[in-house]
Amino acid sequence: MFRSLYSRLALALLAVFIFMAVLQFWFFGVAFTATQNETLQQLHRPLAENIVNDLGIITKNQFDPELIQDAFQTIMLLGPTLELYVLDKDGKVITFDTEQKALKRPIINLEPIIRYIEHSHELPILGDDPRSLEQQKIFSAAPVYEENNSIGNWRTEKLLIGYLYIIIGGEKYDTVATALHNNNTWKVSLIGIFSALAFLLIASWLLFYALTRPLRRLTKEIKTFEQADNVQNTSQQQGEIQQLAQSFQQMRQRISKQLNDLKKHDAIRREFLAYVSHDLRTPLAGMKAYLETLELKQASMSRDERQALINKTITNGDRLQRIIDELFELTRLESQQVELHQEEFVIGDLLSDIYASLESKAQQAKVNLHIDYQQANTQVWGDIAKIERVLQNLSENAIRYSSQGSTVNIGAIALKDTLCISIRDQGIGIDEKYLPYIFEPYFRAPDKLKLKHKGAGLGLAISQRLLALHNITLNVKSELGKGTIFRFCLQKV
Repeated sequence: MFRSLYSRLALALLAVFIFMAVLQFWFFGVAFTATQNETLQQLHRPLAENIVNDLGIITKNQFDPELIQDAFQTIMLLGPTLELYVLDKDGKVITFDTEQKALKRPIINLEPIIRYIEHSHELPILGDDPRSLEQQKIFSAAPVYEENNSIGNWRTEKLLIGYLYIIIGGEKYDTVATALHNNNTWKVSLIGIFSALAFLLIASWLLFYALTRPLRRLTKEIKTFEQADNVQNTSQQQGEIQQLAQSFQQMRQRISKQLNDLKKHDAIRREFLAYVSHDLRTPLAGMKAYLETLELKQASMSRDERQALINKTITNGDRLQRIIDELFELTRLESQQVELHQEEFVIGDLLSDIYASLESKAQQAKVNLHIDYQQANTQVWGDIAKIERVLQNLSENAIRYSSQGSTVNIGAIALKDTLCISIRDQGIGIDEKYLPYIFEPYFRAPDKLKLKHKGAGLGLAISQRLLALHNITLNVKSELGKGTIFRFCLQKV
């Protein structure tokens, strides 16, 4: 599902934006709370000091419970969200405006209060909440002094007896603030934040889609090219980058293979031209020599001698004609200019014709030619002229490379849907390492495997290409010193 580059980028971008939304929401909450606390604490900074100076909470240098209670009631009428506490100079809560069971922290840390009174720290300053063991809140605080005249001195000295500690935004405020927070401000802020992030997310998705579109198009074109070229692509379940990497790796391998093939084909072409030149010059030179001899000595030669020279000239001419015909035929096959004319024919008739045409050659080579077919009336489908040419080439090769007294067997075995023909000889065989090259034009095995009577070297190449036109594979199996087997199968009618 998330294999494409765009989908992965979109998923990663969505995760980043969700994280940013949560972070932005948290940061907004922290900033909003800090600003609100600073504003409230700044507005209530003189509150505690005014209560101590104007309302008064001590009598005879001691805290007066009645005055404190009156001050609490007055303040609660003016600000119901305020909580008042009287602390001694050590931070112990002496009296407060709530129930006894609501007090959770009887001793308050004085360090934030001193920093608040001395104005030594920027607001907001948080202090301990007496109604919670963990929570801290903004506050207003003022010191409470008793007046004591020093002996022998006209100066009045103030002695600290405690603090008035006012929590700004108590439990009632928390309840109301939470309701408003959930109802209005936070909902608007949340909608605004997520709207902005959603807009940025959609815009980024569209941008990534536009940026990755050329890559997707390139990947699609490479897939189309590979499918058209019958290239197996195993990267279908991967992303565009992985597919491109694998495709380029396959292209690199194919280009390397093609370069090697070009080098091999170039070497074969050079060798091919060399052999063609040699094979064409040899009978041509023989013809010229015989004709020159006949021209110079015909007056002194007998009729039989002249006829012998003429026969040799004709033989070389036939050989030259055969080589030229094979070259033209191979060229037409290579350039795909040969058309098939397929039809139904009886395999027994074709094999009988092959035997009749090769019997004399086998007798001259002192090789036994044997035809073995079980169902002579089996009908097959193909171009009979081209199949006959293939059998002719393969059988002539088998006779040519067989030793005297050995047997060349042409067999036909009918299977379920096909009829398989094999040509088996008992000749010198072919080394296994040369088998992949025997269908190349003018391929020559090492000298020690050559025979005195060899063909032009085009018969196997032509046979293999004629069968390829029928979508038939020519198989070969050979063993040195034991012989060779060529085999192919025709479609039954």
